[in-house]
Amino acid sequence: MILRTPPARKRRAESRPPEEDHTNSPSSNRQQLVIYEDHPVVESSHGHSTPISTDQMLCTYQCRQMVKSEFLDALSSAEKQARDYQSKLEALSDDFSKAEAERKKFRDQFFNAEQELAAAKGREQMLQQQLRKEVDFSQEQLKKQIQSYSELEIKLRNEMDLRKKAESSAAIAEEKTSVLEGKLNTLSESIEREKSRLENELAQMRSGSKLSIDRISADLERMECKAKNAEKESALLKEQLEEIKKRLNECMQEKFEVEKRLSRFTSAEAPSKDADLLVKHLQEELRSYECEVREARKIISSHEKIELLKEKLLEEKGRRERAESDVHKLSDIQLRLKELEDEISTWKSMIKDIPGVSRADDLPLKFGALQKEVYDSMMKAGEAQARLKQVEVALDTTLLDKENAEAEAALAKERAESSRSEIKRLELMIASLTEERKHAVDEMKGCKSLDGGKELVSGTIAQQLESSLAKKDSFIRELESNLSEQRETNRHQLDEIKLLSERLNNEAKRIKMLEREGDRLRSEIAILESKLGHGDFSSANTKVLRMVNTLAVENEAKQTIEALQNELQKTKEKLQAVEDLKKQSRKIINC
Repeated sequence: MILRTPPARKRRAESRPPEEDHTNSPSSNRQQLVIYEDHPVVESSHGHSTPISTDQMLCTYQCRQMVKSEFLDALSSAEKQARDYQSKLEALSDDFSKAEAERKKFRDQFFNAEQELAAAKGREQMLQQQLRKEVDFSQEQLKKQIQSYSELEIKLRNEMDLRKKAESSAAIAEEKTSVLEGKLNTLSESIEREKSRLENELAQMRSGSKLSIDRISADLERMECKAKNAEKESALLKEQLEEIKKRLNECMQEKFEVEKRLSRFTSAEAPSKDADLLVKHLQEELRSYECEVREARKIISSHEKIELLKEKLLEEKGRRERAESDVHKLSDIQLRLKELEDEISTWKSMIKDIPGVSRADDLPLKFGALQKEVYDSMMKAGEAQARLKQVEVALDTTLLDKENAEAEAALAKERAESSRSEIKRLELMIASLTEERKHAVDEMKGCKSLDGGKELVSGTIAQQLESSLAKKDSFIRELESNLSEQRETNRHQLDEIKLLSERLNNEAKRIKMLEREGDRLRSEIAILESKLGHGDFSSANTKVLRMVNTLAVENEAKQTIEALQNELQKTKEKLQAVEDLKKQSRKIINC
């Protein structure tokens, strides 16, 4: 027979003991297997030596084969574990790359939002410039209208001067008749009475103007105090804004850390209850950080409102200067009163060159006719001016409505843009979730195609994947519902934008109609002025109306008194307009 057992190897106990070998190669303790054998016992009988050595050789060979098989099994299991760890590491690296991509995406979205905010600010500045230009244009038109009104007043005064010169030609006839002299004496007494009454009215007017000036100054001081307080509040809000920005950056960093932790927890096979609690706490922290971001946006909007209030305060200061200039015009009125007194003193010497008067009895008839014509023309001019003022007020209201509609349209456009960006973000999230779902389904198929020895592990993995798929399906449904809601809100906003555009078109049509009405009224005023300027003061061209015989001088005094009362009424209206503007500014500041 041929023995299959190999011959026994020679031992190296003399050259290198096993302790030295163990100390020299510490790294090979886990990889190499050292077999310790007993030394053969030397017996006295030579006949039994050979079978003992063969049995020993067979035992050592079998032990080596058993150890070798165990070692190969351990090595295969270690290789499998290494492969599992390698696959887990690849999955973690994929999750990390996805998290990095999401971080870059969120950063790009943040930068895009900042760019959109800067563009919105630029558009707002352009709109403000356009509004300023429109306001300047309207102010120029107002100035032109005021200039035309002053020119009309000058023309009326010239007409009055011409009539006064015509009335002065009747002084010769008045000197010839003693009856007219008596009437002139009574006229002087009445003039003194009217003068005293006018002085009293002037004193009352001065006291009223002083009170109004004091009130305007007090209101302006209050406005300045409010402006200072608003500036202080804006400084505080800026500081709060900086702090909130810092907190926002910290929140973003913590959010990224939380996302990393969440990705780690989701990659684990069996998450514990502590991990669920941690996820809940992290979600609550994320919600609190979102609330802080909303508060920061509100503070930014309040800062913009404070800047608008500053601009309105500057406008109020300009109106104050205008009111002060109107108050200074009172001195001009006093000078006019003195001039009128001088004209009354020279009344007797100015009634010499009146045409169409042959007797003293014709003077009251002539003055009555002229007075009638002047009254009619003044009434028509007053009605036209009142209608002009109504048209201007309607223009102002339409301009305000137009500005409000433009602001609402801009807000609606911004909301539509934000909703579009939100829809795009949700669509990207849905696409990423569908990709993850497909990847999970592929993994499930791969797990099902494994051997029968790994059925338990694949079953648990399949259950976990199915639960994650169900969660992702519910999340996708929620995102789809959010998408539908966003689309509905977009439709509503588009409808609102259409309504606002229609309102803007209607307001533009109203403005054009009012401008046409103003042009028509101006043309009527020009026609009335031309009618007033046609008188030649001749007996052939002038119509004489039969009226009650009244004194010409009394009529002239009444005309001067009415002119003064009209000027007083104008000043009162200007002061009332200033007070209305102050009330509007207060309401705006309180809002």
